[in-house]
Amino acid sequence: MIKKIFLSTLMILFLTLALMGFLTLNNSKSLYYDFVEDGLDRALSAIELSISGTEDFYNAESNTMIQNTVLNNEYRITLIDNKGNVVYDTDRDAETMENHLDRPEVKSAFADEPKRTIRHSDSIKADMMYLARKIYLDEAETAVVRLSMRLSLTEDIYYQSLKNMLFYILFSFFVAAFFSRYILAYLLKPVKEISLFAKSIAGGNYTERMTWFKRDEIGDLTDSLNDMADELQDTFNLLSDRNSELEVILANIVDGIIAIDNNMSVKIINKSAKEILEITENEKVIGKNIFEIIRTIKIFDELKRFVDDVNSGTLVSFESEISGKIVRLTISKISENDFVQGYILVLQNVTQIRKLENIRKDFVANVSHELKTPITSIKGFIETLKEGVEDERTREQFYNIIHMETERLIDLVEDILTLSFLDNENNIKGLNKEWIDPKTNLEEAVEISKNLAKEKGIEIKVETSENLPRVLFNKDYFRQMCLNLIGNAIKFSNENSQIIIRMYKDPKSVKLEVLDSGIGIAEEDLERIFERFYRVEKGRARKEGGTGLGLAIVKHIVQSQGGEIKVSSKVNEGTVFTVSFNYVKNDLSGNDLY
Repeated sequence: MIKKIFLSTLMILFLTLALMGFLTLNNSKSLYYDFVEDGLDRALSAIELSISGTEDFYNAESNTMIQNTVLNNEYRITLIDNKGNVVYDTDRDAETMENHLDRPEVKSAFADEPKRTIRHSDSIKADMMYLARKIYLDEAETAVVRLSMRLSLTEDIYYQSLKNMLFYILFSFFVAAFFSRYILAYLLKPVKEISLFAKSIAGGNYTERMTWFKRDEIGDLTDSLNDMADELQDTFNLLSDRNSELEVILANIVDGIIAIDNNMSVKIINKSAKEILEITENEKVIGKNIFEIIRTIKIFDELKRFVDDVNSGTLVSFESEISGKIVRLTISKISENDFVQGYILVLQNVTQIRKLENIRKDFVANVSHELKTPITSIKGFIETLKEGVEDERTREQFYNIIHMETERLIDLVEDILTLSFLDNENNIKGLNKEWIDPKTNLEEAVEISKNLAKEKGIEIKVETSENLPRVLFNKDYFRQMCLNLIGNAIKFSNENSQIIIRMYKDPKSVKLEVLDSGIGIAEEDLERIFERFYRVEKGRARKEGGTGLGLAIVKHIVQSQGGEIKVSSKVNEGTVFTVSFNYVKNDLSGNDLY
């Protein structure tokens, strides 16, 4: 900027000096011409007085005034009659000279409008100034006296003045250029500082401020810029706070949020959306087309239909499968002044919800089926008994079956109530827990299960470590957990086989293992073994009197007490259930705690 202003200033300065020199030179030239004209006019007046008649006019050689004028002033004097013939000339032979009636100065003289004329004289090969005046020789005859002067001296003075003028112009120009460079740098210094200040603000340094102590236009501009910087800093801080709040909100929203523009380019995507779409944290998706990250035909069709249909309303919802998950998508418009600027996609992973709904449906269906079977059986036997059964043995058999089915119903209802209780978190929080000896309670459960095992000739072998730490557990639920695991092992073990129960402590937990050598569980069934009413062999389970809820209850008990249960199995080789309980070491009595 300084360079441009400096060059512009020099150009204006040069043109100004050149114009001033030109005008001064021309004015000096005009003044000199006026001076020469004035001298010619005075000389004409003197010569006019010296010619008093025709005789003096034609005898100019003897005219003392004419001779002195030529001698003292180097004037050229020409006498011309009224026909334009040259009668006398001080520089040339009059007889050899052509008629002068057409000369401009002669014409103007005869017309009584004398004026100077400047032209090149061919006779003497020089620029001349001419001035002529009409004189009266007598009452009837007139003539013209013309004086002229070489302008060579004027030209010498003119060219010398031109040289001097050029020197002065160039000298003044360089002096002005020298000082204007520093003056401009000084005057434009605050402008440069303002430019640097503006760049700093544009670069995001809103804490930058300017200082200018002079109370002038620059000072006022400085104050205005500082005020602007204050406003920008406040606005930026406000926007930064809001962006931070928005980022925190988006990061903590469980649902996935994706904002796209009218070109389907992703502008915002939160962590939950990346998790649903299985996008890594470091993968760059901002700016990508939405269909590059969601490759689902249904979503493409629904979104395209929603965007293209002007009467589609403000939002649309539907479910689709994405990366093996069931996702509910809600698409809404981002509008301002009835102009759609983009779209918001809300992704809800409803896989677990749909799974739970299916489990609930299956549970209701299974409960209905499990209840219907014994009730139908009881009803049938009761109706048969009402019709009359004379055989005492048959009647007793019917009573036993009714009793068995009733017990089965009671067990089923109790198991359902237990599961319902364990499903309620408030109930879990209100459970009475105490520090129990796991070894003692396990032995009690084994003792209760021995009769059932004896019926199948199954041996129960217990292997427990010494000095097991106490665990914080509900005593009744601990016993029920052990009974269910042992009972399950007995049901699915072959006759005359062995069940091994181990309890030991590792560095992090107390572990309970129940091992059987029964029918085992296929790999595809392992994930579902803890589902309600799920049976690997339904016929055998019902024959053994199971409700299909035992392992589901065990899982709920273990989880409600902060433990973990795992299962491993091989078909026809047996199954191992492992329950882990964490504990804390060294209570006041010196024992390990849960």
